[in-house]
Amino acid sequence: MQDEQTNRLPENRYRPMGELIRGIFFILFGLFAIFAEKLGLGEFRISPQWMMVLGIVLMLYGIFRVYNGVRKLFFNRN
Repeated sequence: MQDEQTNRLPENRYRPMGELIRGIFFILFGLFAIFAEKLGLGEFRISPQWMMVLGIVLMLYGIFRVYNGVRKLFFNRN
């Protein structure tokens, strides 16, 4: 019984925090891609429709990362 406890690796809590932070950055980049031209923050060489698609994809990936980080950080208790 004691051998099982000593062989376990300590729980790494930095990795889920990294996923949360990366997810937030992807969501922010997605919002920037969608609203930058409308707010006058930048002008891109691709069409606004493709920027909208890129922004949505970035935001969906960011939401996935945030969900994964929250799940691992708070709900993955053994």
